[in-house]
Amino acid sequence: MDQQLQKWTEEIKEGDRRAFKKFFLRFYEPLCNFAWRYVRSQHISEELVQDAFLAIWESRTLLDQKKNIKTYLYQIVRNKALNYRKHQEIEEQYNKDIEWLHSSNISQMHNFDEESEFIKAAQQAIEDLPEGALQIYKLSRKEGLTYKEIAEILDISPRTVESQMSRALKKLRKSLSQYLSGDSSIRLKNG
Repeated sequence: MDQQLQKWTEEIKEGDRRAFKKFFLRFYEPLCNFAWRYVRSQHISEELVQDAFLAIWESRTLLDQKKNIKTYLYQIVRNKALNYRKHQEIEEQYNKDIEWLHSSNISQMHNFDEESEFIKAAQQAIEDLPEGALQIYKLSRKEGLTYKEIAEILDISPRTVESQMSRALKKLRKSLSQYLSGDSSIRLKNG
């Protein structure tokens, strides 16, 4: 490891703000360029990099002087950028789902009561899922977690998550079938 980086690591670990500022000035722009490759936004890149530096500063006492702080910083930025992209993908999917809902026959209900009735029925159908399926459904749909992440959290196999999710979606389709027109392909799809 570069001697300067090792020195900065030691000084930052001890709370030396000047060393941190030098470290920041040295890597800020290259990190912003690195983050931009993932998020394609200068503003977001800058936010992610600033968050990464903040994370370094806040956990400075835990820095390992034998590990390369530059590599660690790049890993933090990469992870933050990937998390941002994942969140954007979830948001885009949600917006597509909402758009589909409004363009489907559900949005052609002629009065507010019918639409409100559907929303209540959907919420109730979700809450009526068996406990395990409900937990998996919420982790997937509300938290945006992948099946693999859910499996790790719940300490079960990804295949179990997949089968539970499949059953949950089948049950939801059945419960909401009266609200769905002919194709009944509401976006309760597997994911």
